[in-house]
Amino acid sequence: MQLNHIDMNLFLTFEAIYTHGNLTLAARTLNVTQPAVSNALNRLRERLDDPLFIHAGKKMNPTPMAQKMIGPVRQALRLLQSGISAEEQFDPAESDKILRIAIGDIGETVLLPRLVQILRQSAPHMKVQAFHVPRRSIPRRLSLGEIDFAVDIPILDNAQLVHEKLMAEEQVCAVGRHHPFADKAAITLTDYLDMTHILVSSRPRGGGLVDLELDKSAHSRRIAIRLQHYQAAFHMIERTDLAVTAPRQLAQLYGCKTFRVPFDVPNLDLHLYWHISADQMQSSKWLRKQIFSAV
Repeated sequence: MQLNHIDMNLFLTFEAIYTHGNLTLAARTLNVTQPAVSNALNRLRERLDDPLFIHAGKKMNPTPMAQKMIGPVRQALRLLQSGISAEEQFDPAESDKILRIAIGDIGETVLLPRLVQILRQSAPHMKVQAFHVPRRSIPRRLSLGEIDFAVDIPILDNAQLVHEKLMAEEQVCAVGRHHPFADKAAITLTDYLDMTHILVSSRPRGGGLVDLELDKSAHSRRIAIRLQHYQAAFHMIERTDLAVTAPRQLAQLYGCKTFRVPFDVPNLDLHLYWHISADQMQSSKWLRKQIFSAV
């Protein structure tokens, strides 16, 4: 089968269906109707003499031939996109783009104020919208163009996403100025375990990095409060005898006493994610540079 006998647009449809496993989502990505996607798939099936995808409930599973095709097709589409994007004209001073970013409590508090300050000077017409997006939805939202970037811990494993370390935050133990330990120069492991703690987590159950490390030495801390946001935790420690373990840069924004955590605990790493289709776009490259500058 020669390529001059196949409409190249059919391969865009093929890649979208392969990525999403669903005709409706593929149509939304391509900004066309579902019947148009179905028609394109049928044409490609006829040309290649292979069903390419088999219905299994609500998902369309690729055939062996589709699995063999997807790598070369994606590579070809990336090369084509790179050639087009290289010619994209982007002037930040004139752009009215809306930057949509999925970001959590830490990034929204530490990173966004600095980024907005940069954008107000370099791209005054640009707007910023921050969202909370469930982690499992981030790859799909990026692929659909519903968000431009995501800031999250480095556990998203998806071949269509590009990511780079943005922040590596040391964690500290923070208490209010009237806490019984506030006059100490440092705390011991015994002191830490004697405290009553706030755990900040978006998950409804389970501990954090601190608890995983304590568990390795058969220790555990007393957690009295579980919250979704650090901002609430810092306001709470000022009014109670509770403690919170949090990233240092975040703790420095509040008038609290901080201590080095008296045992080894990993830094809290945050990565910047974007979709591979945007990797060579001039606007995305410029914005990534500003985001890293803000850090």
